[in-house]
Amino acid sequence: MKKYILGLVVFFSVLTFSANAFALKVAVIDLNKALQDCQAGIDAKSMLQKIIQAKKTVIDNKQQELNALAQKIQNPSTPKKEKQQLEVEYQTEARDLERYKADATDDVVSKEREYTQNIINGLVETVKNISQKEGIDLVFEVHQGLVYWNDALDITPQVIKEYNKIYEQSKK
Repeated sequence: MKKYILGLVVFFSVLTFSANAFALKVAVIDLNKALQDCQAGIDAKSMLQKIIQAKKTVIDNKQQELNALAQKIQNPSTPKKEKQQLEVEYQTEARDLERYKADATDDVVSKEREYTQNIINGLVETVKNISQKEGIDLVFEVHQGLVYWNDALDITPQVIKEYNKIYEQSKK
């Protein structure tokens, strides 16, 4: 019985030593939070707000011009011939306004994507640098998945090499 217990103690000691020898250092990051809280993210948000405000000012001005045209059209003292010209002008201005709104939205969305992608790329590069410096093997993004891995953990070349051997043998 003592040999059995001694054997179990040795087995668990070896198992514990082996597990520690192959332990991975793992970390997590919330890239959404980092994007919102980092200075680049704060600056990008501020720049986007300025762009949005500038475009909103242009839209408001164009809307006021349209309202003024509508009042002239609805004014009973406006001659019929002038009303017809004003209606054509109103339709043209209304289409231009709608086009401007669509272009403004596309522009803001495009800028937001550009800023976000640049910041995310910088954050991921920073994660890699910190991980390499601190010996972190894997970094998971809390919402997405794996962000960084130690290349020493990558068995892809071994798998390819072994699979190629199997594949070549199967062709014979």
